[in-house]
Amino acid sequence: MFDFLKKTKKPDPDAGRLLASILVVFPTVQSVTYDSKDETLEFSFALNGKFSHDDFEKFLNYVAESVETFHHLEGLSGATIELNVEGIYGTCFLNVRRDVATLTCRELSMLTELASNYFGDRLIEEYEDSIPDEEYLMAQEDYLEQCLNNMRQLRVEGRLVGVREHERVVVYSR
Repeated sequence: MFDFLKKTKKPDPDAGRLLASILVVFPTVQSVTYDSKDETLEFSFALNGKFSHDDFEKFLNYVAESVETFHHLEGLSGATIELNVEGIYGTCFLNVRRDVATLTCRELSMLTELASNYFGDRLIEEYEDSIPDEEYLMAQEDYLEQCLNNMRQLRVEGRLVGVREHERVVVYSR
């Protein structure tokens, strides 16, 4: 009768930590979304500048080939990846959707490096002025790998979104 009186199930803390860690370790990732329905993570990179459709087409092909090669070398099969772009002028967003079952921290590193190498200073990066301590980032990467492994074993319900808010990271259930 009164929906507001129903207790909502809190999301698994590992899922929230996973999203927060991704945003901390990879300063070029502006937002990350976990969708339990299809068990995927979607990463968004923000770009400043004017781009042609051809610019993005070349990049998407470059990423698709690189990821396919990476998966072949890692012996991964059945991995799903979707790439798309929102907007062309001003600030636009490059979105990468990956299944959690086969995603690794190394692949995330590769994806962010590909975007950084291809777009250069047009890729918006949060830590331009103050880069976190190297030891801290390495510990976060280890923790991120642990969270990814936990996500493969757990069944997390709902949809979680992690975003940057200046120097803070916010994760919420949607």
